[in-house]
Amino acid sequence: MLGDAVRLETYGMTAAPPGVRALFDRQTRPEGRWDWFEILAGTTLSGTERASVAALIDTNGLAVSAVPVVTVEGRVVRGLTSPFTTLFAVPLGSEQHARALGKLLAAKVGGTLRLDALDSADTAFNAFQEGLVEGGLAVTRFQHFVNWFERIDNFSDYWNSRGSRLKSTVKRKAASLQRADRLMFEQIDMVCDWRRGAEIYKKIYAGSWKPAEPFPHFIDAMLEKLGPCGVAKLAVARIDGEPVAAQIWLVLQGRATIFKLAHNPAFDRQSPGTLITHWFLRLLFEQEGVREVDFGRGDDTYKRQWLSQSQYRQGLLAANPRTLKGLLSVAVDILPAKLIKSLRQRGNRDTAMVSISHDDRMKSGTS
Repeated sequence: MLGDAVRLETYGMTAAPPGVRALFDRQTRPEGRWDWFEILAGTTLSGTERASVAALIDTNGLAVSAVPVVTVEGRVVRGLTSPFTTLFAVPLGSEQHARALGKLLAAKVGGTLRLDALDSADTAFNAFQEGLVEGGLAVTRFQHFVNWFERIDNFSDYWNSRGSRLKSTVKRKAASLQRADRLMFEQIDMVCDWRRGAEIYKKIYAGSWKPAEPFPHFIDAMLEKLGPCGVAKLAVARIDGEPVAAQIWLVLQGRATIFKLAHNPAFDRQSPGTLITHWFLRLLFEQEGVREVDFGRGDDTYKRQWLSQSQYRQGLLAANPRTLKGLLSVAVDILPAKLIKSLRQRGNRDTAMVSISHDDRMKSGTS
């Protein structure tokens, strides 16, 4: 048992003590590190939002569990994520600590609380959700986005198992450009040259098919803080000396997320986006020891050409039924979601029972 001596402390991002920051810096995912959440806090909030970190403090005064959140008028409304977040990787600690943190944090929630980009297999988040319920909130989960991924132990085996169309594109387009010495790749030195890399990426992005970035200062802040320490890596493809494709990957402890990518559509016939993905993936496999790769957010068709497995990142919606906004969310969002889930589970059970009954009849020789 944790006992009454365990308490919840809330700190502004600049005021968090070293012990709380250390919890984040022991994370094995780039999007779980303290620097990552500082970047989000500094570049992605609206005028009324404030970022803080809620930490569970044990009887010895040590932080044992924490979650970064966004508040409006002092009430917690969401986790500290953004449209860029591919995984909300926070140091919840043990299931016991996560449950206690959720229970105490529930009292800080105004009408609703939303958490995005959750790992559905994270048992600590399941315990955190249980704590929210114990604290008096109504909670539901939802499917947030698809995440494609794969483990690569041998690059040759990996590449040989790709589809013939992808392999043919890389072989033909690369050979054609390299015969004329038109194609060049560069990994930007992020220690001393991150600004140049950022400008190249932003110029290509501005000329691509993609909409304007929702938070224009995010890319510079991320590359400045995560580039020199080796987490953010940036590669550029040039054709005839002109930068035509750029990619930003987040790499830590053998894992890589293909995070941001853009190419100039005027060069679509040369497939620069495909060529740079192959080149950079092989480089990071051979030189950086990358063995697990994921494609961030979204179920775009091209992603399944590169990676063979997919999973859903989940979202969590919690509502405080003691408030009008929370009660409305319970009625409009949470109860319907629970009803749909219950009906689906019942339908699956009925289907399974029909199948079992059919099998039994077949075994007995009846129909």
